[in-house]
Amino acid sequence: MDKKAEIDRGRRYDDWMDFFRLEGSVVMRLTRAAAIEVAARAASRNRVISRVEGGVWLDPYFESRGDCIWDGIDPPTSVEAAEENNVAAQLFIRDVYADVFILTAPPLSGSESEKGRSK
Repeated sequence: MDKKAEIDRGRRYDDWMDFFRLEGSVVMRLTRAAAIEVAARAASRNRVISRVEGGVWLDPYFESRGDCIWDGIDPPTSVEAAEENNVAAQLFIRDVYADVFILTAPPLSGSESEKGRSK
């Protein structure tokens, strides 16, 4: 079964582990604390944060804010470059006016076949 199918799009997730367990890239709505933790741990799981979309939580809906979008580096990239990039993503999440976030976190290689290699 596709793990993304298990993601409840009407829920704001506050556990960063759900992001990796359910493969939440691009679709999972995260609290600020969970989004910061995902960004902090992404490189060690062979992921780079390539985009952060911030918005407002209107339970159960996400309203994206055009002024709360951050674009990072795209794969392929090294772990070192991803770590530096992901720190910048954490700072953006911490400082932007939003209360819910969607993160795009592709594999460092750019290939989805790498997702099985995550720690």
